[in-house]
Amino acid sequence: MFTPFFLVVNDIEICFHGMARSGNHAVIDWIINMSPNPVDYWNNVAKCPRKLFFRQKKILLRSHENRSLAEINDNFLEKNHDNYFGRSRKRFNILLIRDPFNLFASRLKQVRNQGFKESTTGFLMGHPKYKYGQSKPSEFVGVWKEHAREFLGITSYLNHPKVLVNYNKWVTDRNHRMKCASDLNLPYQEKTISRVVGQDGAGAGSSFDKYDFSGRASDMKVFERWKAMRNDPYYRTLFEDFEVWDLSKKIFGDIEGTECLYPN
Repeated sequence: MFTPFFLVVNDIEICFHGMARSGNHAVIDWIINMSPNPVDYWNNVAKCPRKLFFRQKKILLRSHENRSLAEINDNFLEKNHDNYFGRSRKRFNILLIRDPFNLFASRLKQVRNQGFKESTTGFLMGHPKYKYGQSKPSEFVGVWKEHAREFLGITSYLNHPKVLVNYNKWVTDRNHRMKCASDLNLPYQEKTISRVVGQDGAGAGSSFDKYDFSGRASDMKVFERWKAMRNDPYYRTLFEDFEVWDLSKKIFGDIEGTECLYPN
């Protein structure tokens, strides 16, 4: 059934925000599989066609990667929301954040896996051909800091009810996962927690392990990625910004061993 944009099109709309290599697709896969209703998933939305009529949906889940929350809040898609996504009865924002030590290590490893080498002028933190790849290290770090400030309530760019997902806790703490599910009004389950997503869709597996731990994701050393990069001079420059340390400590506490990365 098709419905004009000025009537309710989506019963529930979830807008997902996260940085690439933060476990976005693992969490999204978990949400989709918990839902008792079909989920219409739009991955990494940068642009979409303007419409007058939409197919009705129980749940629309759209994701944004590496995006400035200030920019998303003020861009043409949000300002003309109903013409691009359809009117929604209820809307949620999910903000996912991973500690910077393991996130930056996984991202830099992914970029190197894709064949983007360092040069005498610097290095990349994303594919330069993608608008929101955040190819410059300062851009990638800057967006992480913006997400961290929003997570802590320092800013309030996300106008609809926020579900805050701490990736480190999502991996290890059943109570945190249960709260996230409850905040989304979804019946809790864990049947996809051990999947390594990407083989049958978006995600591309782990930067370090690819799909070696498929079916037993809990065995991956996702909190030790920084150790493989700690002596890398490019990686170390990502922690010269003292605000990164301050925000990380407020969200994740002290992460044992990472003090070796503290700038001299």
